[in-house]
Amino acid sequence: MKRVGRWTWMLLTLLLLLCASVLAADEKTYIELDETVEAVLTNSDRMNFYLDIPVDGMRMLVDWQSEETCNIYISGKTHDSANTTNADGNTVLGVQKAGEYTVTVYDNSLKQGETRTVRFMLREYKNDAQEPNDVTPTELHDGDAISFTLDGGDRDQFAITTIKPGQDIALTIGGFSYASRGRFDIQWQNNDSLIVEKNGVYYLHTGQPGRYIFTLNGRNNDSLSIKRTMSVQLLDGDSHELNDTVQTATSLPIGTDETFSLGGLGDEDWFCFEAAPEDGQAKLYTLRLLDFDFENPENVCYEIYAPDGTVVASKTEVSSRHTRVFSCSQQGQYAVRLYPNCRHEYNFVYDVSIQRAALRIRVEEGGDDPYESNDTWLDAAYIEPGQLISHVLSSGDTDWFCFTVPEDHMTLHVSSDCAGVFAGVYTGRDLAEFGESAKAIYDDKYMSATNLYWKLDEKGLYYIKLDGGSSEKICSTTISLIPPEAIEDNDTWYRATPLYEEFTQAFDISAENDSEWFRFTVPQGSQKAVLLNISVIESGRGWSDFSLYRKAYFDGQDDERIQWWDSFHGSTKKTYELEPGIYYLEVSARSFGDRQKLSICYKLVPQLNNDTIAASAPLTERVWQDVWQAGYFSIGERKAGEVVQIQYDNRGSKPKEYIHVYDADGKEITSSYRANLNFRIPTDGVYYLKVPECDVNVNAENEPMHLAHIRYYTHNDKIGAVESVTMRPNESVFLDVWFSPDISLSVESEVENLTYDRETGYLTAPDTTEGSAKLVFSNGYAEGNKYRIETSVNVSWSEKLLSGISISNAPQSLTIGSSAMLEANVDSDSYVKYVSWESSDTSVLRVLSNGKVVAVGQGEAVITASIGEATSSVTITVTGEQPGESGLTGVSLDRYTLTLYAGEEAEQLTATLKPEGTEAVVRWTSSNQTAATVSQDGKVTPLAAGVTVVTAAAGDYRASCIVTVQPERVRVTGIRFDEPTHTLMMGSTVTLQPIIAPNDATVKNLTWVSSDEQTATVSRTGIVTALSVGETTITATTVDGGYSAEIKIIVTAAAQLGDVNGDGYIDAADALLCLRASVGLITLTPEQEAAADVNHDGLVDAGDAILILRYDARLIPNLN
Repeated sequence: MKRVGRWTWMLLTLLLLLCASVLAADEKTYIELDETVEAVLTNSDRMNFYLDIPVDGMRMLVDWQSEETCNIYISGKTHDSANTTNADGNTVLGVQKAGEYTVTVYDNSLKQGETRTVRFMLREYKNDAQEPNDVTPTELHDGDAISFTLDGGDRDQFAITTIKPGQDIALTIGGFSYASRGRFDIQWQNNDSLIVEKNGVYYLHTGQPGRYIFTLNGRNNDSLSIKRTMSVQLLDGDSHELNDTVQTATSLPIGTDETFSLGGLGDEDWFCFEAAPEDGQAKLYTLRLLDFDFENPENVCYEIYAPDGTVVASKTEVSSRHTRVFSCSQQGQYAVRLYPNCRHEYNFVYDVSIQRAALRIRVEEGGDDPYESNDTWLDAAYIEPGQLISHVLSSGDTDWFCFTVPEDHMTLHVSSDCAGVFAGVYTGRDLAEFGESAKAIYDDKYMSATNLYWKLDEKGLYYIKLDGGSSEKICSTTISLIPPEAIEDNDTWYRATPLYEEFTQAFDISAENDSEWFRFTVPQGSQKAVLLNISVIESGRGWSDFSLYRKAYFDGQDDERIQWWDSFHGSTKKTYELEPGIYYLEVSARSFGDRQKLSICYKLVPQLNNDTIAASAPLTERVWQDVWQAGYFSIGERKAGEVVQIQYDNRGSKPKEYIHVYDADGKEITSSYRANLNFRIPTDGVYYLKVPECDVNVNAENEPMHLAHIRYYTHNDKIGAVESVTMRPNESVFLDVWFSPDISLSVESEVENLTYDRETGYLTAPDTTEGSAKLVFSNGYAEGNKYRIETSVNVSWSEKLLSGISISNAPQSLTIGSSAMLEANVDSDSYVKYVSWESSDTSVLRVLSNGKVVAVGQGEAVITASIGEATSSVTITVTGEQPGESGLTGVSLDRYTLTLYAGEEAEQLTATLKPEGTEAVVRWTSSNQTAATVSQDGKVTPLAAGVTVVTAAAGDYRASCIVTVQPERVRVTGIRFDEPTHTLMMGSTVTLQPIIAPNDATVKNLTWVSSDEQTATVSRTGIVTALSVGETTITATTVDGGYSAEIKIIVTAAAQLGDVNGDGYIDAADALLCLRASVGLITLTPEQEAAADVNHDGLVDAGDAILILRYDARLIPNLN
């Protein structure tokens, strides 16, 4: 018994110990806000602490008290009851509801046996004065204005109570600027979220009077805070509210107008009308939407439903006056649904532009033609170009429409599904003068106007007459206008567009009465032919006519044009041997089907005349020869046994036909369709190549005309190739490879996408950022085989090319029509093809991708060559042609007094000849060249203190400028502000006074710019005026030297009571400013004094500070 009792006590003791350990394990560790918590972590520990949250929607900032940190999150009883987010780089824990939550800390990065001690404190986190309002909304009232902040995971809820049916909530959002562009969304009652990404007014529509809640949700991917302002206003809806559903639709009597406005997001306006089909037959009705503002139209959608709910008209977008004829086959009430037009993606709404404009709706009985009676030009219906016209054009009916053409040389386009319709086009001027006897500018009774294009010379009022219909069905016709191209004013020879060799000019044939005139010059002494190429950019249907004239034709010396040809779709290539002189080319439509976009380019090429072996053109060994037409070339006297390599570079295309090799007797030796071929000379003698015609390659306006090239050379290698090639990703280049005729060439690449095309001879690099690989050419035997012969090319490609660059061979000036070939000097010759060229003003100088520039207009332009990050620029002045000085009536200067400083850069004077467009030589002189000199292009260079008169002379006319040269000045070296930011309240001003170095600088004049003049403006003297809440950057720039300094101006709401420092919050910082001001430690601005005097006793003292502190502690509801 004793033994059993002893064991019983031992078991009871163990059981008690086990229970104690279980109870100890279940014991919870509770923590409180603002209490330091310490946790010792191991690699497998997740330590839980328990926290009672007293307020719904509270957010807590994790304040680490130790250098070591770890992972931390908060969780509740439900999955979505708590969250962990990041705000401005700090961890924030948030909850939805008050109650008990678990705070878990852990560190999975610890290894076995390692520990880490961390300490942290949880503090209540409020990013604006309304917090916590993630769950419990902040109550707003009509006219309230607040500031709010959204950061990662934050949402701000607001509530407002409406007092009338269908009121709209207008939210005026401010604070967006160039430097603060984060966006957020407004979640409305139907769970649609309206994206907000700029300052403006956003409207929300309500229903019955009551309390409405909307939520602002942060949408920043980077979790940075965005601070904005919002004012709230309640606006009354239109007189028909509430009519937001089909059940509450407003009755619309047939033939009467009702005014409506779409008030905001969620608003729908429903109208219903009674349809009465007769004898079971469908009846036509006409819907009209009217009063759209032309410059700032409301964007509206509508749908029409039958009494049984079927769709009569699906969603139709409208932004201008609209008419629709539709058929009703059911007896009863039809409904029209109108709602704002916006773009939906998932639950988000974009591109909302609600104006709350007052529009009109009307439904009329009948619908044979909503524009009737418009049977005469006096009764013509006015339309907006581009408007869809629903009308009926029955047999014998005529419909007249009129419209405004806003600029010269526009093209009229009529598109109609009315079979057999004919059109007549008239000017309003002719109809007003001649009435029914007016002559139409277009009237073709043989060509249907279902797809009519017609060019209109002048802007103004035009009329169009449509007839020839034969059906009672509703037709859809669109009358639209196509804007003119840049060179459209070239429809006659004396306004011809000048062409420059190798420079491509784009143009349109926009209508059957459109013609384009071009002018080009064959220079004196030229023994070359003109290769003229016209390419199709966008093909239309129809034939084009081409007529070539000498200038002598227009002087009455030639009887007719010298060449004519035509082309289907417009594409053509011609070569002509032309004498030196000026030539004109007319391009016009002969049979027009649709608008054509073309380009034209010409090149002077040698006169080869090599269409027979006897007339073959000689080739020089290893020298590329241009090829543009089929012909024969001689490779000269060759010795038996020589290997000749022939290479044909056709810009990545294989030859159009075989390349043939002949001996002196005309016997064919070999032929190939490949771009790289070879043969062995069978016997001594002269040999010839027959080369096919090539397509001219004109890629873009800045690309030269690309022709095919051919060359030959002899060699004794079995296989050979260039050692290395440098390329851009996905670029294709012609590769120099040679080999013996008895070699069957094989190509092997280390990289799959590094390819060589035997037919074109082109090597293509992979489309990767950079890389390098070997390309091996062999006779096909495997590696290690004693018969294997190979050579390799080291290929490298990269997006970034590192090189210096400079420009040479650049003239200082050119005359109009002349050209020059600029050269880019780079670190490697192989980089030259990667140089890009750009002109600062293409109306003065145009430049091709190979560096060729042509002068096209008077003035000055900068030509820039660049490769990678390196650039180099030259300035070229273009002067006009000088045919003579007859007609000159005067000369003037852009300035008549000028002050300069000795030793500084030259200043440009500009002379203008009268009348405008007169051409004459301008001669420049300086009366005192010790003070300043002047160049023959008008640049005045100051040398020493003194006065001189600079004169511009043209013919017998003079204009002078008095130039005063001051002694050398102390130059500005810099500028700065003594503070990076400055805060202003709305309506206040401040005079900025930047510090200019050195203090004794001669010229301290400044220019001022505000980056956002909607927020604040700045005057010429640096006075900043705050206009609206937000931020702007003010930049001050010195006139001398162009040095700049910036200061950020933060504009806060005007004198918000209690917000003394203007940061959007009312807290202890504002109370401290009141106390410091009351004892004379600081001086407040008038705006700050107005905000600080919260008890309205006219003083700023401790009483104001106490009220602010009580409000911050929520002991009083407001400061009013």
